Amino acid sequence: MRHGSKPTIRDVAEAAGVSLTTVSYVLSGRPGGNTRISQPTQDRVHAAARELGYVPNRAARGMRRGRTDVVAVAITDLEDSWDRALAVAAARILPLHGYQPVILVGESWRHFMLSGGADAVILGSKPAERTAADLETVTELGARGVAQLAFSDTPQPDGVDVLAPGTAGTAESLAEHAVARLLARLHG
Repeated sequence: MRHGSKPTIRDVAEAAGVSLTTVSYVLSGRPGGNTRISQPTQDRVHAAARELGYVPNRAARGMRRGRTDVVAVAITDLEDSWDRALAVAAARILPLHGYQPVILVGESWRHFMLSGGADAVILGSKPAERTAADLETVTELGARGVAQLAFSDTPQPDGVDVLAPGTAGTAESLAEHAVARLLARLHG
C-alpha cells in the first residue's frame, strides 16, 4: 500500500495471503460459489481489513450492483420543524433497513438524483414551493423507475407516491409514515 493512500481490496488480499475473489466473497458476505471459504480464512480476511483500516468503496459497490442503497431526502429548510422531523426520521429509520439517508437542502436534490446519486427520494419540501424544474425532475425520475414520495395535496406525475401533509397528527408521525411508505415501495 502506498503511503498516504487508502487501503484497497488488493491490499487486504495481499495482507491476508488470499485472492481478490476470496476477499470479495468474504467482505460482501456472499458464499464462495462452489468453493467453501473456511472460517480461519474468513477470520484472516476480516483481521487484515481491520488492521489496514479498509472501508469498502460505496460508489464502486453501487456500480457493480446497479443500486446505491441511498435514499435522498429533499427539504427546503432545516430550521422548519416539519423538514427537521423528516430528516431526523429518515436518519433514524433508513439505516435499520440497509439504506443510507442523504439530506439535501435546497435545489441540489435535482442534480443529485438525475446523476444517479440515490435509489429513491422523499420530497419533503413544501408543495407550494415546488418549481417547474422540480416537476420536470420528478417526471424524469418517474420515467426511470426511481422510487419517489412527495408531500402534496395535489396529484403528482405518474410514478410518484403522494402523501398529503395533513394525513397524520404530528410532523414526527407523518415523517415516520413517509419513510415507511417509501421503504415499502423500494421493497415492493
